[in-house]
Amino acid sequence: MHWTFCDTDFFSIDDLQQAYETLSPSRKEHIDRLKKQEDKCRSLTGELLVQKLLKEQYSVFDAVLHRGTNGQPYFTGCDRYVSISHCDKKVACAVSQHPVGIDIEKLRPVNLKLYHHICTAEETEYLLQGNRALEDQPCEDAAVIRRFFEIWTAKEAYFKKLGTGITDLKSVNTLSLQGQLHIIDGYMVQIF
Repeated sequence: MHWTFCDTDFFSIDDLQQAYETLSPSRKEHIDRLKKQEDKCRSLTGELLVQKLLKEQYSVFDAVLHRGTNGQPYFTGCDRYVSISHCDKKVACAVSQHPVGIDIEKLRPVNLKLYHHICTAEETEYLLQGNRALEDQPCEDAAVIRRFFEIWTAKEAYFKKLGTGITDLKSVNTLSLQGQLHIIDGYMVQIF
């Protein structure tokens, strides 16, 4: 498995335009439907990162990325799996010989009311560490924010790996899963 991460400014406008010209019809249709220019830029950056990984790590030059009915990307022309995520101007992608999921989120203050909807009992204990005073309030504590996004990005990446879309967030205890966790420039990246 190989993955990479960059800012959307990494590629030039010409690079993005050339990437658009080589897209499959389904990917062009997807990008054309995006209303905001920054969304188009993130999507095209993801395309370029995937092609870069395929060429540099797998010597694959002619794979075409498509978008399945559930939104999950897949290739024709190679036997690899792919996952792409973006947040703000950051884009992360992973390519593997096995199903893979990646998620990226900016570490930022969070309203902990969300945990009721996403955390299992064990995850709740890990998140709050017995401090129930943290419940139902905005949180700026860096350690709690880190634990929250560790759980959140793990769930997103895990469901992407499954290819099912996000279903019942409480059905998976991420503390029992083995993924890769990275923090880069204030962003958390989780890969399964």
